[in-house]
Amino acid sequence: MIRSIIIDDEVNAIGVITEYLKNIPDVELVRSFTDPTEALNYIASAEQKPELVFLDIQMSRLNGLTLAGHLPPQSRIVLTTAYPDFALQGYELDVIDYLLKPFSFERFERAIQKARNILRQASPESSGQPAKRLVPGSDDFIFVRTDYKTLKVRLADILYIEGSGNYVTLHTLKGKILVLQNLKNFEEQLLPYQFIRTHKSFIVSLKHIDVIEKGWVRIGDQEIPIGDSMRESFNRFLKENYPQF
Repeated sequence: MIRSIIIDDEVNAIGVITEYLKNIPDVELVRSFTDPTEALNYIASAEQKPELVFLDIQMSRLNGLTLAGHLPPQSRIVLTTAYPDFALQGYELDVIDYLLKPFSFERFERAIQKARNILRQASPESSGQPAKRLVPGSDDFIFVRTDYKTLKVRLADILYIEGSGNYVTLHTLKGKILVLQNLKNFEEQLLPYQFIRTHKSFIVSLKHIDVIEKGWVRIGDQEIPIGDSMRESFNRFLKENYPQF
């Protein structure tokens, strides 16, 4: 069971999330708060910290992004806001998801699935069942910094990612993007989705794989190796997410 709290100074917004959570059996709503300071005091004194925090950004007493910086590391965040301008800051805070109000139950449920994947990865003993990863949708994206600007990249457009030292090249449907970042960071960001690391230098999107052989996969005309140390986890991932394997 995932312990959760809601922090939002709008009672109606709390009501929407509360009703949605009634249809999510493995997420327990412990408390909800309209006062962010009260929420911080509760979290600080709670013996069992909430694992999932639904957090509004624009609150009268305390900005949600400021509050997020005071949350314990085991409390993962789903931002809820009516303002899309804060997406980049949310990405930099490593939040699980960014829900733009008003959001549907289907979009909310997708955020919950992402939370399951991330929390189970952090605590594998919490569940004996692997979490099925999400196929990247049209509203799933990451921000990357390159050439002194920040780009929004749709996950569905990423073919594969290639690492080389402290640099990473994103191979996308629209071309290549060079980013000063290591491959491990991308692996963590893409954990909830159907991306898998096949080699110390490659992460691939299963959506775009055309051919799978014993020692490599092919995406378009590019052959990407499957490393010996990655082969078992790669095959296990296929079985968990694609029963035909």
